[in-house]
Amino acid sequence: MSRSASKINQYFRQTIPTMVQNNVPITPPYYTLWFTYTTGDMPELCKRMDEIITQKGQCDRYTCDKLLDEFIVNAAEDRLAEMQSNINQVVKSIGNSTENAMNDAEDLNQSLSKDIQIMADEASQNDTPSAHKMVSIARNFMDKTEAYRSQLEKQNAEIHALKQKIADTEKLMYLDGLTEINNRKKFNEDLSLFTASTEDTCLLLVDIDHFKPFNDEYGHLVGDKVIQTVAKTLEQSCRKNNGAQAYRFGGEEFALLIPNANITVATQFANEVRERISRISLTNKKTGQSIRSITTSLGVAQFRQGEPLEALVERADQCLYEAKSAGRNCVRPA
Repeated sequence: MSRSASKINQYFRQTIPTMVQNNVPITPPYYTLWFTYTTGDMPELCKRMDEIITQKGQCDRYTCDKLLDEFIVNAAEDRLAEMQSNINQVVKSIGNSTENAMNDAEDLNQSLSKDIQIMADEASQNDTPSAHKMVSIARNFMDKTEAYRSQLEKQNAEIHALKQKIADTEKLMYLDGLTEINNRKKFNEDLSLFTASTEDTCLLLVDIDHFKPFNDEYGHLVGDKVIQTVAKTLEQSCRKNNGAQAYRFGGEEFALLIPNANITVATQFANEVRERISRISLTNKKTGQSIRSITTSLGVAQFRQGEPLEALVERADQCLYEAKSAGRNCVRPA
C-alpha cells in the first residue's frame, strides 16, 4: 500500500508513543507490528490487540512476540533493517527541523529585542500614543515568539529522549533474549568484519554435552539456567582475551570469535574455556540439590584468506562433531 511521506510521518508519531506506553522496545519487528496496528491494515490483529489491552492494560513485548509469530510471519530481515533505518531517519529529520526552528526563533527574538529597544527609546522621546502602542504590539509579538521557542525547546528535549531510547533498544537487535550475549545476527556481521580487518581470526564452536537430560531431569528452567551460566562464563573468558567475542549460535550451541590468533593459541584458549565450564557448580533451587556437571565439546578452525565464510563455519562444525565423537568434553582443532 502506497502512502505519502506526511501520512507515514503521522503514523510514526502515533506508533512510537503507543509502543513506549506499552513498554515495548522500539526495534524493527515490534515497530512493524505496532505500525500495522496503528494503520489498521490488519483488522483481525487490531481486534486482538484491543482485546489484550482492555484485559491486561497493555500489550507487552512477550505478548507481542506471539502476535508477531501469528500475524507478521517470515518478515524479511533486510526489510526490518530498512524499517529501523527509516525510524532513525524520521526521528533525525524531526529533530533537525525542531532545532532549526528553535534557532530561527532565537534569532528572531534577538533581532526583535534590539528593534523594540530602539522603538521604546524613540517612543520615550516623542511621547506619542501611537508610538507607545507600536512598542506594546511589538513586545506582545515577541512574547508569543518566546512562548513558541519554549514549546520547541520542550519538543526538542522529548525528541532527544526518544533518540536515546531508540539507540538503547536498537542494541537489543544484537542480543540473545535468554542469555543477553551477542546473538546469531551479530555473529554473522562480526564474522565478516573480523575476517576482513584482522590478519588471523579463529572460530570456536562450543556445544553443551548431553544437554537434553538437563531439561528432562531437572526441568526447562534449570536447562535455561545452564545455558545462561555457560554463556556468562564464555563472555567472561572473552573479556580476558583481548578482542574475543562470544555469541549464542542456537539452542545449546555457542560461537567464539578470536582475532589476531593462530590455531595453536585458539586451541589453548578453547581448552581453558572447556576447563572453566567444567568447574561450574549449580544447585536446583527447588530441591536444593546440586545438578550434574556441565561439560562442553569444542571445534576450532582458523580462517584461510580467500575462503568463503561458510567454509570456515563448516570446518569448525566438523571439528565440533569430531570432539563429540571422541567422547565429548574435549577440543578438536582443524
